[in-house]
Amino acid sequence: MGTVMMIGTAIGFGLNPLLSQLLFQQGFSPEVVALFRFGIPMLFVLPYLGAMKHNRSEYLRSMAVGACSGVGMLAFLESLHWVSPTSVIMIYYTYPLFAMLLGWLCFGQAITRNRMIAAGIIGLAVSLMQGSFGASNASVGQVLLCFVAPASYALVINYFSRPVRPLKVGERMSAAMAGHMIVIVPLVGMIQPTIVLPVTAEQSWLILGLGVFSAAIPQYLFVRGSLLIGGEKATMISTFEIVFALLFSVMLLGQSISYLELVACSLIVIAGLIRFEPEPLTENINLSLSTQNLRHGN
Repeated sequence: MGTVMMIGTAIGFGLNPLLSQLLFQQGFSPEVVALFRFGIPMLFVLPYLGAMKHNRSEYLRSMAVGACSGVGMLAFLESLHWVSPTSVIMIYYTYPLFAMLLGWLCFGQAITRNRMIAAGIIGLAVSLMQGSFGASNASVGQVLLCFVAPASYALVINYFSRPVRPLKVGERMSAAMAGHMIVIVPLVGMIQPTIVLPVTAEQSWLILGLGVFSAAIPQYLFVRGSLLIGGEKATMISTFEIVFALLFSVMLLGQSISYLELVACSLIVIAGLIRFEPEPLTENINLSLSTQNLRHGN
């Protein structure tokens, strides 16, 4: 069941670049798009915020992770204006490399031969995308900003699959969403965008799709799925998001993808498969206990 949930996560999150670009075409700013993407899921989990008083420290940790994720999503959406969308999408899906590094530096994961090989393959994929960076006339700073999103998502993967203390799915989602909003709401107030609320039915449907089908549902599936199957397998399956994201953009937006970008995409998927290694028995037991606690509401 955890594997099925992660596949659903990959499809849902793969819709995010498509729906975001459609909203950009309607005149919405990246900050407003991020506000709806995180604000709508927040409405579903608001009742769980009241449980914060029972486990304040874990709530605050999850909020901090959510704030980092919010910064990453803002960087991702802004990058779509500076670098070709296909390149931004592929850079985002280099997050398995960042997941490996953060897992090693902060979560005690060993760097194995498979992970080293996968890291090298992802590095090769990034090098193949240099031509796309040059064609977009993006500055070095703008290109580097593209990597904020995969780094932040890598933090989410590592912490949500190895939390210090268990929380119910709704509780952890509410904490993460609160962290998102702490970053995004003040920013929207500062920039004062020209369009905030939808004025047509098309805009309303796009916003609903962004908030529900590319955020709320896949976020729920991710939290549940990563606890059920562990961070390693969750990262491996999540790599296939790049396939869905590029497929949606090419088929529904008519965006082109070069031969080198196609090769880079294939390399990223291959790296995700190579890096997968079954987690130690003790870690699987801990994850199982976390899942049981989550089911029983502890």
